[in-house]
Amino acid sequence: MSHWNTLLQTALVGTARQPVPAADGMAGDFGALLQALQQPTDSAQGVLLRVAGAVAVGRRAGFVAPGLPADDAPPAANDPSPALGDPALLAVIADALAAGPQRLQHEVLAVLSTAGWRLPPSLLPAALDAGRRDTALRPDVVLALGERGRWLAARNDDWRYAVGASAQADTQTRWDEGSIDQRRAVLAEQRRDDPAGARERLAAELPQLPAKERAVLLGALAENLGPDDEALLEAQLKDRARDVRQTVVELLQRLPASAHVRRVEAFLAPLLSSQGATWQLNAPEAADPRWKDDAIDAARPTHDSLGERAWWLYQLVRQMPLSWWTARTGLTPAALLDWAAKGDWHDALLRGWNEAVLAAPDFDWCDALLDRPRAHRGGVGPLLALLPRERRERHWATQLGDAGQGVQDVVAFADQACAPGDTPSAALSLRIAQALRMRVERGDLVNDYVLRQVLGTAAALLHLDALALLADLPRAAEESPGLANALADTARIVRARRLVAMLPSSSSSSSLSTSSQGRP
Repeated sequence: MSHWNTLLQTALVGTARQPVPAADGMAGDFGALLQALQQPTDSAQGVLLRVAGAVAVGRRAGFVAPGLPADDAPPAANDPSPALGDPALLAVIADALAAGPQRLQHEVLAVLSTAGWRLPPSLLPAALDAGRRDTALRPDVVLALGERGRWLAARNDDWRYAVGASAQADTQTRWDEGSIDQRRAVLAEQRRDDPAGARERLAAELPQLPAKERAVLLGALAENLGPDDEALLEAQLKDRARDVRQTVVELLQRLPASAHVRRVEAFLAPLLSSQGATWQLNAPEAADPRWKDDAIDAARPTHDSLGERAWWLYQLVRQMPLSWWTARTGLTPAALLDWAAKGDWHDALLRGWNEAVLAAPDFDWCDALLDRPRAHRGGVGPLLALLPRERRERHWATQLGDAGQGVQDVVAFADQACAPGDTPSAALSLRIAQALRMRVERGDLVNDYVLRQVLGTAAALLHLDALALLADLPRAAEESPGLANALADTARIVRARRLVAMLPSSSSSSSLSTSSQGRP
């Protein structure tokens, strides 16, 4: 157990039951400091707090555990990219990492690395901590770290997610030594030009991987997926890990001619029949023992809202390609949704179709589901995220309304649908910003606490061309602390995005860099 973990254990059980761990044996100045902090005349509680504070600071600076010889901690490699040194930009990045929001954190880190800069040493701990708290932020953190940041991450267990091969390493090194994200990127890159080679690379590695990594790397087969991938995927249907089986099912669903899809069709087709122009659907009467071979669970979770037969039907529906329904019935997605709404198995069908479209996106089905009344559709944000910008903005424009009355919902759904770095179009962003400003000018912020949150979300989300409307929102002579904070946060986010957007390329500017030749 590390010295830090022993300190935490002592803090949990109390110094009366477990003494403060001694610093004996720790070499160097840091060991001497810890020993000096442990005076026998001091209270155990005071010693614990002082030592824990010193070790916490040491860990952020890359303190190497005691007992390791000095040559086990090699210096960081030289960084080919310069570190950003402009005080105003560094202050903006530091504030974003500390106070968010998440979308702003993504943006500042992505812009930084895209422009060829890296974080200076002073911001590495804050960035690594931000990635520790938010797994979605980790790819952007890793890109902005540089060699020194990877060196630092290797010396703190909380930051191990950022340890991997150098960004400049060749493909084989990134595969052999890289993080899980780097290895997935290697597979995705190879799949574009050599799908068979990537599949063989993955097949050779799968038996040695933990379940989480199996699921992540199998997901890379979505790039250039084809019939030749079926055999490998079919073999993984019996994997012990649920996440792996679910990933495989979603991939096989994109291969309508696969044996898996044909087996599911054999279970589902007898349940759908027609009487003249009317289609009827039944649910399975009993579980089929063969279902387990296709990752269909016969046992309904006790907390699930569906009944047992509906649970079985839902699982069959979610694994069947959506094109099967339109081809078999001759109905459009919208007509199928109308038909399902009148039947006994509406909840099972809607839930299954929602999951099927997320697994194998179909724009017409997305539009049809989004056009349903809110009470009869599934998650809106994930469906919108599947559509190209023009098609998703049709739904937002309708919901926004001529007077902007739906602006809060539009901002919420756009925040879910737009990936980091993506924004609504400049035209729609201007309409949203105008609607928000109108609400602020008429005083809605005084009592509308949700609108206060929406303002900050919009400031981080909207196209840069619309930010001028949110930059100088009117202030009242008397403001509650909550209202003042909402307006100040909005102004802070707008200023940060505008400043970061002007960041020059590292190759065109040397005035913003600091020396990258030093060693930690």
